[in-house]
Amino acid sequence: MRIIPYELYKYSPDLCLTALRKEFGMYDYCLNVNPNNKAMQPFLDLKRNYFNMLIFKWVEEMTKRGHYINTFHSFYAENNSFEPIKTDFFLILECIIQWDLKDFYPYNTKLKWYEISLEYLKNSDYKDSDFSLEKYSHLLEWYKNNFMSLNNSNNLKPKNLDILKVIEYFKIFLL
Repeated sequence: MRIIPYELYKYSPDLCLTALRKEFGMYDYCLNVNPNNKAMQPFLDLKRNYFNMLIFKWVEEMTKRGHYINTFHSFYAENNSFEPIKTDFFLILECIIQWDLKDFYPYNTKLKWYEISLEYLKNSDYKDSDFSLEKYSHLLEWYKNNFMSLNNSNNLKPKNLDILKVIEYFKIFLL
């Protein structure tokens, strides 16, 4: 699985949202021991504050959906503070594109991933970008060709993901 920008929690499929329980452990390990990880680097660059906020927001969303939250995560969310920080649009877009390629469906909405990406673009620092469905489709194809492969079940999975290269390409292509 993967770390998910908190802004996408409300659209996260249940499987992705509940799997974060395990991913938080890897994220914490990387923050403490391995601060350079190509697949997580933008999250690691946001430091412990962002980690604390992700867990807090995750507990909120899990509670809304009636999912189990273990005592460790509940306790952590209740006892660690954070300053709100907005996730960069391109990091959100990377997650959306990966989920679209994996055929994950947004939770509790009829919106398509492209429409959801437009919602976040509208509230980002990149409002003036001409982000068409054609450009979105190009990014899907580029991402698939460069950072995805089929697993034994014939499903697309990330392969050699360098999230900084992805974000750099997105910015150059869209701005």
